[in-house]
Amino acid sequence: MLTGLVCTLAVVCAPSISMARNFDADELAIEFAEIRPTGADVTVTPGADATAAGVVLDFEAGKSGYPGVYLMPNEGETWDLSDFTCIEFRVINQGEKPLYLTSRIDNKGDHTKKPWNSDSRRIKPGEAGVIRTFFGYSYRKAAFKLDASKVSKLMLFTSKATENQSIKIESIKATKFKVPFKSDFAPVNGELFGGASSFDVGQQLVTQNGAMIEGGADAQPLKVEFSKADQSVQFRAWNARWDLRKGHQLVVTLKNVGRSAVSPSAQAVSVGKKTTDRVTVTEPIQAGQRAEIIVPFMPAIPKLAGDKNKFESNKVEYVALYASDSDQSQVLEIESVVLASPAITLPEWVGQRPPIEGDWVQTFSEEFDGDAIDLTKWNIYGPNFWDKISHFSRDNVAVEDGNAVLTFEKRFGHHNDDPKSTRSNEYATGFLSTYGKWVQRYGYFEARMKLPEAPGLWPAFWLMPDRGLDAGEQWQRQSINEDAMEFDIMEYLSGWGTNRFTVAFHYDGYGKDHKATGAGVYTAQDEEGYITTGLLWLPGLAVVYNNGVEIVRWETDRISTVESNIIFTFVGGGWDNLPIEDGELPEDFEIDYVRCWQLKELASDVDGVQSTQNTLAAPTTPDAR
Repeated sequence: MLTGLVCTLAVVCAPSISMARNFDADELAIEFAEIRPTGADVTVTPGADATAAGVVLDFEAGKSGYPGVYLMPNEGETWDLSDFTCIEFRVINQGEKPLYLTSRIDNKGDHTKKPWNSDSRRIKPGEAGVIRTFFGYSYRKAAFKLDASKVSKLMLFTSKATENQSIKIESIKATKFKVPFKSDFAPVNGELFGGASSFDVGQQLVTQNGAMIEGGADAQPLKVEFSKADQSVQFRAWNARWDLRKGHQLVVTLKNVGRSAVSPSAQAVSVGKKTTDRVTVTEPIQAGQRAEIIVPFMPAIPKLAGDKNKFESNKVEYVALYASDSDQSQVLEIESVVLASPAITLPEWVGQRPPIEGDWVQTFSEEFDGDAIDLTKWNIYGPNFWDKISHFSRDNVAVEDGNAVLTFEKRFGHHNDDPKSTRSNEYATGFLSTYGKWVQRYGYFEARMKLPEAPGLWPAFWLMPDRGLDAGEQWQRQSINEDAMEFDIMEYLSGWGTNRFTVAFHYDGYGKDHKATGAGVYTAQDEEGYITTGLLWLPGLAVVYNNGVEIVRWETDRISTVESNIIFTFVGGGWDNLPIEDGELPEDFEIDYVRCWQLKELASDVDGVQSTQNTLAAPTTPDAR
């Protein structure tokens, strides 16, 4: 194990240098045994010593996607940098164009699990810049829990060069620079304030515009006094952000200990000043009375597709309590601020009919009441375009207790259980699709689902166009150009927690003209832990309902006019997820039922069964006549 590091450039610079660890040092100049270019398009000019100071990297235009260098310790060894918080690269852009540089710190391990931390910086021509990559963080977010005592290599690279570029490394050091990113703190038992919480009023309660506080420590009640309508107090996590992903609403309990009736309000504010609704007590609190302010994470008014106020419950900066809209004296005793996740009762129509009146006919009903998947309706094999770590397997699709169960587990195998497949992965998962077997244009599509909790997973309920066998290959049948689109009815990243998912509509292809809109939403579960989500698809209109409530609406002439099939995927990753934790696998995505309806006036010959072939994958030939 090394504490000093030495240098070759595929290119030997110096012998290995061994350094004694200095626990009191604020920084350590790293020495390298080797600096290895990623390819022939990177030229390395050595510096004066093994620390990489003065090393020049020249990038030739257009040869590779991410040109750069690997910075290595002695063969078979690692660096122990556990006394530090980050690696600091100081570089000069010697080229004539801005350069976007990325630094990376690696542990040994399976590359598909991305055992590294990264960060980037844009550096202008002729300027010096510092890139700090902190252990446990990537791109300013908590990420892979890197073991700083076993760093196996460093990397420094840029994006594809459109013209020749050059940088000079001034230094590469391990430092004790304070981590500037706030950690996420999940309140114990959901108690942000009050109860058994360890809330420190002096450090965590912030007053605004002259609000006054008294008590709140040593079991004393916390009193807040407002004298103006613009005053408020903020309940913050200690040097952190609140991680409230385990609930879908906040409950602020308080007592009016003043002389006049008051109507305070509350809301939660996440990173980027994204907010919940600001909720006022339902009726004025009279002197001496207690009351609750319930702040749902889901807005009272349904979202329009494209809504930019994407409140993030796992990144809450503070919970605010605001004065009444009055300059009179207001004195409140705050008893508690608690995260809650009560179960809900669904409206009677859910699962029985569509949400709007009309001459509806049920066209598809899958209750999963048997002991196996009905392969005349569903495919369990197909291409996996969505992640690079999992393969589809029939062993990961089951019917149990009236549910279809898709299981994500760590099990190496070939995609679609085909030993001839060129794709094999360490994770296995289940897949369901009616592609080639059943489609419908317009109508109402609903599923009742139980979401997984293990981090790093990405289940979804969605529709894709299917123009049928005569349209050609799958990419032609399922193109979202022209009049078609992808409907993501429920798309969930498990790192968000089971009370949040997203709705999205994708159209105009997946290339340079691709467009998308949608919204993030919050949800409760029913008494059995399920959510029920549906899409109302009509000409010029797409409305998504969740647990019987409208949540997202999009009205436009661009709504798809092409018949579509149903898909359930359960892969890993996603754009804003946590790393997969093998110790929490296997994990299940359960589907209780899938039900669809059609308006009689919108029914057409394209609707319904395309094939009844009993196949694991989509049929490639028409049914026999």
